[in-house]
Amino acid sequence: MIAGLLVVGLMVVAGRYGFHRDEYYFVVTGQHPAIAAPDNPMLVPYLAAGWYALVGGNLWAFRLLPALAAGSYVVIGGLIGREFSSSRAHQVGAAAATALLGIVLATGHLFGTTVFDMLTTAAALWMLIRALRSDPQRWPPWIGFGVLTGVAMEIKVLAALVMVCCLAGVLVLGPRRPLASVKPWLASVIAAVLAAPNLLWQAAHGWPQLTIAQDIASGGSGSSTPRESLIPVTALEIGPMICIVLIIGVVRLLRMPWRRSRYGWLAAGFLIFLALMLVSGGKAYYPAAFYPALMAAGAGPVVDWARRRPWRRILSGVLVAVSIIITVGLTLPVFPVGSALFTVGMGPNPDMGETVGWEGYIRTVNTVTAALPPGQQSHTVVLASNYGEAGALSLARTGGKTALPPVYSGDNAFWYWGPPPESATDAVVVGDFPAAQLRTWYATCTLRARLHSPSGVDNSEDGAPVQWCTGRTMSWTRLWPQVNKLG
Repeated sequence: MIAGLLVVGLMVVAGRYGFHRDEYYFVVTGQHPAIAAPDNPMLVPYLAAGWYALVGGNLWAFRLLPALAAGSYVVIGGLIGREFSSSRAHQVGAAAATALLGIVLATGHLFGTTVFDMLTTAAALWMLIRALRSDPQRWPPWIGFGVLTGVAMEIKVLAALVMVCCLAGVLVLGPRRPLASVKPWLASVIAAVLAAPNLLWQAAHGWPQLTIAQDIASGGSGSSTPRESLIPVTALEIGPMICIVLIIGVVRLLRMPWRRSRYGWLAAGFLIFLALMLVSGGKAYYPAAFYPALMAAGAGPVVDWARRRPWRRILSGVLVAVSIIITVGLTLPVFPVGSALFTVGMGPNPDMGETVGWEGYIRTVNTVTAALPPGQQSHTVVLASNYGEAGALSLARTGGKTALPPVYSGDNAFWYWGPPPESATDAVVVGDFPAAQLRTWYATCTLRARLHSPSGVDNSEDGAPVQWCTGRTMSWTRLWPQVNKLG
């Protein structure tokens, strides 16, 4: 019921605002058959492209799958509670605490890699819990663990780091005896085989994903988190009130008798993972696969505390209501675009601003290209500075909404799909390219327009130039390596 309510709530607002830049990018990436992309494995892009085609590009229907993934993530919280031999009330509390996580609403609203990675990696952890607690050891949980970990690694390789940290937790606190069996090692082989396509592609192309990870760690992504604020931002994405449940869960897992005999490795793995994030950098949502298990461990004591006194039940209800109101306001498109509350929400959740304005950007670029002299349109392409612009313009062109020229970009996977033909001597250049760079590539560039976001919205595209550049000065073979950008 809790998962169902979450899905319904997400679908109520699924059609508001518009597509996110990453959603455009994943759909276009999935339309280019490959075994991997430089920044992500291909499972989610293929899913996005197939589902986008099936629903005819309808935004509301497109977001059904991430909403269902978020609901399934909540169910995992309740199922892990059952593994902890919790009562029905504790299992419901675990599911409710998982549903109240801010990261669940924020990612369940968008068709991206994060919500599917959270689900599959959390499900793999559920299988690992079942496998380690089985006595005698059984094959099905270990096989399930291997399969789910392999699938998760075809969504994000982050799942591998989660499992390595869990293994470290097992080595530190136990139970170590199951590791002497062949079952966990066969599960690891299954995971490696399923993850091999992406890993082999990355190795063959010089591991571009490591370059992207370094860019994220140095703050190159809009959702990058500085190391010094990683813990506070992680707490904000969990939810300040729900953090209480998580902390109780970590403490409970580390106390005897759970510490060594059963589940202490979960808390140890989580803390090791946080330590690695603080050292290497990353994004605040990276630990999300651990949350259902930690919620399941912490929800029981909280539920028992609340049930002992009427005033505690009232207080808990008020805190839950306040948490829902704040989380919904900061993560979902409920306020008018450009309003004061919209601006407040964009502070902790800049992705909200990346879902508005795209139709206007497309119209602006289309107006510029339509005004070009007829004799020059045949040897003109659109050159976009980032994958969001390129993805939105590409889908608008292939969907028949505009008469745009072919769209190219040097950003991430777009660069790997190759340069324009040598006959393309001119370009409508969209976005922020360094002026000195454009002067090297083209004889003349003139400003024709700027992208304008809706009033009150300060996002990545607002004010970006749209230029008409003519007289390419070098061949695309020489120019294309200079356009390459990973991040």
